[in-house]
Amino acid sequence: MTDNNNQVKKFPASDIFSQEELSEFWDRLVSEKSKLLAHAKEAVQKGSIRLDANEMMDEVDLASATIEQNLTFRLLDRERKLLSSVERALGKIKTGDYGYCEGTGEPIPKKRLQLTPWTRHSVKHKEHLERMKKSGRSYGDNDQHS
Repeated sequence: MTDNNNQVKKFPASDIFSQEELSEFWDRLVSEKSKLLAHAKEAVQKGSIRLDANEMMDEVDLASATIEQNLTFRLLDRERKLLSSVERALGKIKTGDYGYCEGTGEPIPKKRLQLTPWTRHSVKHKEHLERMKKSGRSYGDNDQHS
């Protein structure tokens, strides 16, 4: 993380990560955020989320365009959720809470965070959430990106 003078900015102290490690996570998260925003902007500029039934020649064309539009909306919604998780992780780095499972409070292994730096839960807790979801007892935590 750098300030306007390109000097390295210190993150709040962490019990589990060094300043260098936090900086690496920060850079990866910022990079992912930039990619997601660029992809969303590109989709809007291409007009792939626009559908004008008056321009369609027949029902087959309209059905095909509708399917493509629905797929685009689903992908953009998934990216919106991922963007939210990335921004949440960046906020946690700023507050010194990064790297702890939101369900158990235990540290998330560094290897897990290296794979998905926006993850919110340990593997053990994520498995618990999945079991709860399958049994219909989910308590509203539908994060698919952790």
